[in-house]
Amino acid sequence: MQNLLNSCACAELAETDYRQVAHIANQIINWNGLPTQAEEQGLAPLLYVHLRQAGVTIPQPVKRELQALYLRHQHANRVRLQLLQEIVTMFQSANIQALVLKGAALSLLVYPQPGLRPMRDLDILVKKSAARKAQSLLADLGFSAPLPPENSLPDKHLETASQQRDGLTMSVEIHHNLFNAYYPVSLDIEGLTSEPLPFELNGTTAYTLGYEDMLWHLCQHVAYHANVWEPIRLIWVADIVGFAERFASQIDWPRIKRQYPLVLNTLSLFHFITPLSDNLLRQSPIKIGHPPQGMGEEFQGWPRSSLANQRAKGYGRILYDTFFPSEWWLRLHYGLDSDQTLWQYRWFHHPFHIMGRLNQFFNERK
Repeated sequence: MQNLLNSCACAELAETDYRQVAHIANQIINWNGLPTQAEEQGLAPLLYVHLRQAGVTIPQPVKRELQALYLRHQHANRVRLQLLQEIVTMFQSANIQALVLKGAALSLLVYPQPGLRPMRDLDILVKKSAARKAQSLLADLGFSAPLPPENSLPDKHLETASQQRDGLTMSVEIHHNLFNAYYPVSLDIEGLTSEPLPFELNGTTAYTLGYEDMLWHLCQHVAYHANVWEPIRLIWVADIVGFAERFASQIDWPRIKRQYPLVLNTLSLFHFITPLSDNLLRQSPIKIGHPPQGMGEEFQGWPRSSLANQRAKGYGRILYDTFFPSEWWLRLHYGLDSDQTLWQYRWFHHPFHIMGRLNQFFNERK
């Protein structure tokens, strides 16, 4: 079923892609658990639409589950985007420059239907000097929106503001930086390098990150989460590939190559999950190398799973999975494309990274 999810991790598919989806689906014998897996990956509504478009006959119980998830996300996103429009309008009236981040912007810019891109919350970037005022305005809109102590702000975003609307919990995070303080890079609204990108939000003009900043932020987000603790989600693959495909002719690819090589490297790897179009490959300097071994295989060792949970497979296998993860994961985690030399990361960077984790683990237990 993983191959089917991979084949549907794209905002839009071509006719040849649908034939491939149908071919993979027709080989599946046991469909049980597919809706749950798809929902965990953020792909449930997208999977439902792609399977229908491909003409796949879905077992009735699975079809009902996927359809229910599709309708649930359609409703939830309608409510969220209406709320977002109210927030954006309120911020504009208060002269607060605000950029909508990640899923909410991408759902309208990249996906054929906003409900195809599930969201957990709404993320909005403002200037650091405006963060407290923005949070206070959310309280005026009926949110429970805690304010930090005077002259003190968390390093990335304020505490999540929430309210109940139409039976759903609406959550909003006011960011003043795109990254935590301990992350090796930092970017606030005044440090952006490309013009904000406008988009229509229920009749209101809202703004998000510009082309190059958007791709860099999305790829940094994946690199941050492709770690020894947690897996990435396939919806992030669909976001990045979908945005690059949608705006291939507007993106400044020479600047991406010069300033944000991580973007090209990430797209190079994602090509083997969701093949990039000939148009994108012509317009960009993305290098496609060999398919990485262990395609899509996540980190399997410690500390992703505790030693107790892995004991059944034996300590030899635990050590191997920890120090010799799949080529796919290693390249994604360390920001390498599908063709760069890997040996120094395999034999030096990654083992030292794990040893650092072990040292931290033992110090915390003292």
